[in-house]
Amino acid sequence: MNRFIIGVDEAGRGPALGPMVIASIAIPEKDVQILRDLGTTDSKVLSKRKRREIEERVNLSSLKLNWKICIISISAESIDFSKPSRSLNDLGAEAFKQAIEGVSSESTVATVNMDPIGNKPDLFASRMAKEFLPHRPNLSFYSVAGMDSKCPVTSAASILAKEYRDREIEKLRDDLGFEIGSGYPSDPKTISAVDKLTNQHLPHESLRWTWKTTSEAWFRNHKCPIPVRSVEGVYPQQGLNSILWTEGRSES
Repeated sequence: MNRFIIGVDEAGRGPALGPMVIASIAIPEKDVQILRDLGTTDSKVLSKRKRREIEERVNLSSLKLNWKICIISISAESIDFSKPSRSLNDLGAEAFKQAIEGVSSESTVATVNMDPIGNKPDLFASRMAKEFLPHRPNLSFYSVAGMDSKCPVTSAASILAKEYRDREIEKLRDDLGFEIGSGYPSDPKTISAVDKLTNQHLPHESLRWTWKTTSEAWFRNHKCPIPVRSVEGVYPQQGLNSILWTEGRSES
C-alpha cells in the first residue's frame, strides 16, 4: 500500500492587504528525500530565488511523479465578510480542510503534517482528525509549532503558499502603479500604501477593512469610522451621517 505524506501551511494570515493563502501537497512517503535534496525548508528562511526554484521543481514533480497540490486563496473581501460570525482561526481551519480534501480521497493512507492554527497544536490536530474520520478514515493528523521547518512536505506547502501570495501582491502593485510592500503592518511601504488606499471614497477592495491598521488609516483620512462591507453590501457604521458618507465627505 502506497503511503503518503501531506503537508499543509498558510501564508498571509496577518497582513492588512491581500489574500490569505493555504497550500497543501501530498507526495508518496518514498519521495520525501527529493524535497530534502532540494533544500526544502521553512519558506521564511529561504531567499526569494531559492523559493522560486523549489516551487518550480515541486510543480514539475507534480506532473512527473503525480504529486497532488491544492492552493486556496481567501481574498481580503472574504475575510471581512466572515469576520462578524467567524474568527480568522475558523476561516483558516475550514480552508485547511478543503486543502486536505483537495489532495486526498477516501482511500488515501497518509500522515498529515500541519503548521497549527491557534496556540494549541494538539487540540487542532485532534479536531481535524475527528472531522475527517467519517470520510477520510486512513489519515493521521499531527501539528506542532514550526512544522514547516520540521517536515519537508509541510515546508513545500509553506513555499507554495508564500509564492502564490507574493505573486498576487506583485500583480496588485502593478495594477495600482505604486509600491505596497509585503502587506504586513510592520512594513513602512505597506503603511504608506494603506494610507493612499484609504484616502478615497471607499477603502480599496484589496484592503482588509476589519484590520486595525486599515481602520486607523481611514479614520486619519476621513475623521469617521471605516465603512462595513458584508455580503449584503457596503454601509456606514452606525452613527455616521450616511449622506455625508455617500458623498465622500466627513463631518468636521
